[in-house]
Amino acid sequence: MDQLKSTPTWVLPVAIIAAGIIVSIALYYVRIHSEIEKAAGNPAVVRPVTPQDHLMGNPTATVMVVEYGDIDSEHTKDFNAIMQQIMTEYADSGEVAWVFRHLPIVALHQYSAMHASAAECVTSIAGPEAFWGFLNGIAAQAPGTNQFDPRDYETITRGLNVPTDILNQCISRGTFEQRVQDDYQNAMLAGATGAPYLVLLVKGKEPITIDGALPYTSMKKVLEEALKRAGA
Repeated sequence: MDQLKSTPTWVLPVAIIAAGIIVSIALYYVRIHSEIEKAAGNPAVVRPVTPQDHLMGNPTATVMVVEYGDIDSEHTKDFNAIMQQIMTEYADSGEVAWVFRHLPIVALHQYSAMHASAAECVTSIAGPEAFWGFLNGIAAQAPGTNQFDPRDYETITRGLNVPTDILNQCISRGTFEQRVQDDYQNAMLAGATGAPYLVLLVKGKEPITIDGALPYTSMKKVLEEALKRAGA
């Protein structure tokens, strides 16, 4: 798990290459309020899942895996791949759903907040499936500890039917800065100390929190146990 060492103020200079021309986006800001305490949290404050969330699976699933992740994090990339495998197994039953929210840790991954905003822009332009395609594209082109350069967004977005100029405008205007900030703050209030941070919302039961990514077999056991608890 990539741990949060301090509550950051994000100021990211960004230059995006579009069709060979560098488009300068002066400063990209997302500010996190310093009064949020990381040492304590309450998973009960996790926002309810709504149609505005990035959700894979049944929106009325018995178990919702709410992940707060950093798109450029090695551990988030690994866990996302595990969850995609798990969702293929649970898709038919509709018992499990996966929700992704943003927890960019810019102290470790300087472009992570930028990627979060770009992912939201991509979704607004090309639809919900494009969100997952964008995350998968970054993981494929910058696997493991590699960090994806925002100047290369077009290598991903051209396959998602996202015009580069429209994406650049969305990012430069800070259209989704507040959404990214809201996700971050909700994660912190819920008790996150790093990414990924998981909250399992089980119908009729108390939320289950998990710090860090679990391997496939462990995650599947957790889900099976949660489903048993829900049926008890």
